[in-house]
Amino acid sequence: MPTLKLYYGNMPFWRAEVSRLALHLGQVPFEDVRMKTPEERAAFKESGKAPFGQVPILEVDGKVISQTGAIARYCGKLSGHYPRNDDFAAAKIDEIIDTATDITVAVGRTFRMEPVEKEAARAELATATLPKYCKALEKIMLENGSTGFYVGSAMTIGDIAMWRLWGWLTGGIVDGLPKDLLEAYPQLLRNFKTLDGHPEISSWMAKHYPKP
Repeated sequence: MPTLKLYYGNMPFWRAEVSRLALHLGQVPFEDVRMKTPEERAAFKESGKAPFGQVPILEVDGKVISQTGAIARYCGKLSGHYPRNDDFAAAKIDEIIDTATDITVAVGRTFRMEPVEKEAARAELATATLPKYCKALEKIMLENGSTGFYVGSAMTIGDIAMWRLWGWLTGGIVDGLPKDLLEAYPQLLRNFKTLDGHPEISSWMAKHYPKP
């Protein structure tokens, strides 16, 4: 088994949490390097470890992998949450990961806006953009046979990524987005609740992100 070090901030954002949880659930040993202070983040940036100057990155026996999707797929293969010999299933999982990225980019650009512009952009997200993605994802889950998962009949990195993404978007952290976003999409809601209530995931969240 390779020696793994995963670098990110001390937050449950899906870009790193998908790989952290995949490794944890698959009982794959790894060093969870969390930069918690401005000094730690500055030191990491100055180290030049990240090829593109951003996290997450994963060190594998001292060699670096960057980019969320690449890291998640690698960790998923090690942990059994991404197929090694089913190209179609792998592509469908990639589809979900890429969709999570698209949604994140769409929401993320609103953080740099001025208040009036941001309010209008968030309203557009709530009423048009996010429902568009939700309808498409609901259809994907129906076409997958309503198994409770996005691809196949067991949890994959696609499920973990979307669970944390929806947790972020419906958790009241992003102003202007409805907390009941998933209520109109029973497949998405079922998947979210399944992962949210998973005993190992729940204990992981309680350990690393205890509520005040």
